[in-house]
Amino acid sequence: MKKQRRSVSETITRITTIAMLSALGFVLMAFAQFPYPFAPWLKIEISELVTIIGYALYGLPGGLAVAAIKTSLNLAVHGPVGLGIGDLTAFITSCMFILGLFLTSHVFKWFKKGIGFRILSYVFITALVSIMMTTLNAIIITPSYLSVFGPNAHFSTCFEPGVIQSTSAYLTGNKEIEVNGWIYIGIISAIYMPFNLMKAGVCCLIYELLFNRLIFVFMRKSEFFQKWFVGNIFTKKAEETASNEEKPVEDNIRKE
Repeated sequence: MKKQRRSVSETITRITTIAMLSALGFVLMAFAQFPYPFAPWLKIEISELVTIIGYALYGLPGGLAVAAIKTSLNLAVHGPVGLGIGDLTAFITSCMFILGLFLTSHVFKWFKKGIGFRILSYVFITALVSIMMTTLNAIIITPSYLSVFGPNAHFSTCFEPGVIQSTSAYLTGNKEIEVNGWIYIGIISAIYMPFNLMKAGVCCLIYELLFNRLIFVFMRKSEFFQKWFVGNIFTKKAEETASNEEKPVEDNIRKE
């Protein structure tokens, strides 16, 4: 009976925590935006921070839930602006963060090997997000976004005739520019790679310094947060610590 009651309370706590993180992510996503100076149509925002926290607390399901809910809230409030390309891009970005976290924490297990490997994990996540999102911007995101301003709004790719030329002309502001595939990749990389590196790097830095070093440490020491706010992730750690502390006593009893 106690286990069942505890399971229900943990489920409620988990749902509540994910809802709170998603709401915070929506606020950051919608209202805490800063223009990227080298490309004013791009906005730097740190809503991916809550995605990382959701993953840290509840693993893959928690991270995906926070990413999906915060993006859905933004879509519901502001509507599908530009075929919803911005919201789709935000969700894909969150998924790239989650993929990087999964690889570094569960596959490579770097987070368990000290601060040096933690830094390596953040570098890997930042590089993964930057490379994948820059590539997707080159292939489909930017061409689709620019097609919204045309008479026939649709999801477009760089492989359609004339798209590379028109996209490059818009990004450079030079309508007479002549480009090939390699020049197009260079233009996209010069604009989007630094932007994604900055965004991902800032999110990882804030998470490590503010949450992992301060807030999570406080949560681990607070019985209230262990029991009612952060589910059983820290409770299990506390139980393991208590169990380890009892073992020497048992060994002494056996020796006597």
